[in-house]
Amino acid sequence: MLGLKIKDATAGFKAWTASALHHIDVASIRSDGYSFQVEMNHRAASQGLTIAEVPIHFEKRVEGASKMNLREQLESALTPWKLRFRK
Repeated sequence: MLGLKIKDATAGFKAWTASALHHIDVASIRSDGYSFQVEMNHRAASQGLTIAEVPIHFEKRVEGASKMNLREQLESALTPWKLRFRK
């Protein structure tokens, strides 16, 4: 949807250079939670920055409940659309 050339836009393991963070203008990010990661990746790609993924092993939850409340779920669903059509 956003044309990101990465496999997982919400993986929590990221390494950013100071220069990349400056170009992205982190202080102006509007998203929260998982959506924050999607917006960061989108901005990096929009700036022409290289995004290199570091594979991680993710264990499926076997007990407990998701920490994503309804607000976060809605934001996660709507953020890609907002980013796609934002001018």
